[in-house]
Amino acid sequence: MKNLPSFIVAGFTLGLTAACQSNQTPEAATTPDAPAATRPTTPPTTARPAPLPITAVDLRPGVAEQTPREGYLQVVSAKVLQAEPMQLRLPAMWQSDPDRADGVKAAPGYRISYEAVLQWIPQGFGRQQVPASLPLYSPNGRDTLASFRVGGLNLNVPGRERYSVTPIAPRKPLTVRGTLYAFLGQNEQKQPALVVYPYRGQAGGFDDSFKKVLLPISQ
Repeated sequence: MKNLPSFIVAGFTLGLTAACQSNQTPEAATTPDAPAATRPTTPPTTARPAPLPITAVDLRPGVAEQTPREGYLQVVSAKVLQAEPMQLRLPAMWQSDPDRADGVKAAPGYRISYEAVLQWIPQGFGRQQVPASLPLYSPNGRDTLASFRVGGLNLNVPGRERYSVTPIAPRKPLTVRGTLYAFLGQNEQKQPALVVYPYRGQAGGFDDSFKKVLLPISQ
């Protein structure tokens, strides 16, 4: 456990106080921008964190991590619909040494279903006319790690659709639903917080723009 990031260790300890129940780690969805990163772990029983009240966190900064880096898709509001406690597989850079017999591969966290309001702010069109609308690709798989995207080529493969496609108009709020994964941890003041899965640095490591996103849990 000593190799876990400090901001997750406390959450892992808290999780061990809960009753052991069968593992419900989600299967990974394989999408072009979301490599397989959450899978069932091998132990037959693992600890899950306590239930999370749906009003306990401000989810907006977490949902923002599922939008493009350029900032042209803004999160106006977000609310939790359901938070399912479970063990989540740690990203590769957060795992213990795989050669250690006691290597930790998962930690307590939540699968959070949410409803959010997004707004598209056009960028980069210059003198070109801004389209009346563009397709918004919203991940619709229960266990996908994919993110929202505006415009571009259709991400869906016929028969294996993983995105809902909805027209989004400039500067007009649009309500969507999605799923966010977060680990139970703590902030710098040692207070309980959710650590958002690193959606913008998934492929086995993190780039220079990765930052830790914490969602304080209200008491």
